[in-house]
Amino acid sequence: MDGHDEVKSGEHNLSAILGAEEYARERLQPSTTGELYLHLADLRDALHSFATSERLRLLDYGCGGSPYRSFFPRAEYVRADFTPCTGLDFLLPVDSTIPRKAGLFDIVLSTQVLEHVPEPAHYIAECFRVLNPGGALLLTTHGLYEDHGCPYDFQRWTADGLRMLLEKAGFEVSAVKKLTCGPRAICFFLNHGFGYLRAPKTSPFGFAMWMLRGLRRLSPAWLNRAADKHFKKYGVVDAYTEGSNLYIALLVHARRPNA
Repeated sequence: MDGHDEVKSGEHNLSAILGAEEYARERLQPSTTGELYLHLADLRDALHSFATSERLRLLDYGCGGSPYRSFFPRAEYVRADFTPCTGLDFLLPVDSTIPRKAGLFDIVLSTQVLEHVPEPAHYIAECFRVLNPGGALLLTTHGLYEDHGCPYDFQRWTADGLRMLLEKAGFEVSAVKKLTCGPRAICFFLNHGFGYLRAPKTSPFGFAMWMLRGLRRLSPAWLNRAADKHFKKYGVVDAYTEGSNLYIALLVHARRPNA
């Protein structure tokens, strides 16, 4: 198999993953037994706060499997991606330019896409271009998170950096939220990265980790449930809330000015 065939095979596998029903179900109904539960639950809750039954024209820009489509039940829902997923309205070129005229959409939805875009300023400029005056951008992306190529992974964001990127493009930013913050983020890191904590069982640390792994196998959801019980208020918070300097993801809501 040559390099071209390998790329095609990778794109096919990625398309199958993004298009699977399980992909959308995991994001809408994440299980407490999952390592990604805290991140996915907080992301869902943050996005659901912007759900609407209004009739509007929406572009899901980098849609994947469009897991949050049900939040906009009456929208004319246009799907675009760089990967040839099932049911796309159009396939995006490498530079992410949208092959449509300006001012077509009331909402641009971008969920966990920006970290995979090689030219984020161009991507945001395209969001601005295709929105109607007064139209809204609802965007989420990662703060602290491991590399996860889809097929590539280029950058991470801070709240200030993301706000500045949007304002430079002409957007008026109305809300910046941090998702899975502070102690809740620590719980996420422990659950998601516990397997990295390995050492010889002959050492005190290694023996302790071995014992904890056994407990975790018996009850894999205990840390997620503890985080929900004790640290739920750190799930979705204003970007400048005290104690939110550590966070897994960001959400920004912004508008293209009317004038």
